[in-house]
Amino acid sequence: MARRKRQILSGLCALAVLLVLALPGAARAETPTIYLMAENDKMLDLSLDAMPAWVGGVLYVPYLAFDRTVTGVNLGLSYGQERTESTYRFTLYSLRGTLVFDVNAGTCVDQLNGVSMDMRAVVRSGRVFLPLAGVCAFFGLDYTYTPTQYGTLIRITNGQEWLSTQDFVSNASDGAMRTRYNEYLRQLEAAQETTAPSASQPSQETGETETEGLPVYLAVQCAGAGGLDSILDSLEGQGISALFLFRPEALAEYGGQLRRLAGTGHAIGLSVSGASLEEARAGLEEGCALLEQLVRLRPHTVYLENAAAGVADALEAEGWVCWTEHVDARSDGRSVSTQATALLQTLDGRRSTARVLLDDSADCASVLSRFLSRMGRGDYRFLLALETRI
Repeated sequence: MARRKRQILSGLCALAVLLVLALPGAARAETPTIYLMAENDKMLDLSLDAMPAWVGGVLYVPYLAFDRTVTGVNLGLSYGQERTESTYRFTLYSLRGTLVFDVNAGTCVDQLNGVSMDMRAVVRSGRVFLPLAGVCAFFGLDYTYTPTQYGTLIRITNGQEWLSTQDFVSNASDGAMRTRYNEYLRQLEAAQETTAPSASQPSQETGETETEGLPVYLAVQCAGAGGLDSILDSLEGQGISALFLFRPEALAEYGGQLRRLAGTGHAIGLSVSGASLEEARAGLEEGCALLEQLVRLRPHTVYLENAAAGVADALEAEGWVCWTEHVDARSDGRSVSTQATALLQTLDGRRSTARVLLDDSADCASVLSRFLSRMGRGDYRFLLALETRI
């Protein structure tokens, strides 16, 4: 199985791990992923070691993104830090509430209600980073994740922006975005010249040596079958993120679970009928409105049930990413043991990427738990099904 390098963003030194050293005069073998940030209608000027990063399948941004004195944009948030020899607490607050992150313990509490939140802060290059989706959901902010020719733009908005993300990218691409992108590349190349990582260098995100493994993307079609919490427990126990697909008409039943998904870095998409383009569009419109209302999130991925010819192509032309599975592992009436064995055998027989579709039944929850406990270490690399990957 061909060895692939994961792209890891871990500060100046760890960023060098992303690059394949080129021979003199030769072109670079691959370009690292660059993340740019904007807030409302302004591009941010952040240092390279403050670039957003994926940690354990969750997208993190530096706390500086919520510091108006740094960004020049008032998102309505303030922060405080308390650090002693034994404690490190980071507090983020607004009129909507207060989140207290115990950095050392890896916990987060909604201070007003005394409720533990399913997210944590991490420290990178001596700086606190916060989970973007969870923070935005809690404080009523929106964010978009937009791949462009100058890296991926992460834009946070609070309703006071004038431009849509599409218009913002169009206006900023050839100026502010290109300038920042080129500067990041220059700094990365400088870091490359001073650090030459070995092929078995440990990841600074996980502390583990990178290994070969079949890339696997997991998606769960949610239909209220009762196993969703068990599935989430299994995935989070292994540090795995997945795509969760909801039928629009059932979204209102999942309020607490949607917040858990958004707060822990899973991806959320929609599952709609594709019998006709009009029917698919109507379902997507309904689902988008409900997700905006429930978790202030805009989905980009759709699973088309009973897809008619041409519907997927039309939706992709409109900016949607259509999920299609390689392996249908939804419950089919067989015993849990038989289904888990069949899933392992199917994946063992693949030689390239595998997109696996589960459902949220109790049987599938048990299948997943058995599968995860029986898989060989290093056999699989579980990746989050982002629109930039699928």
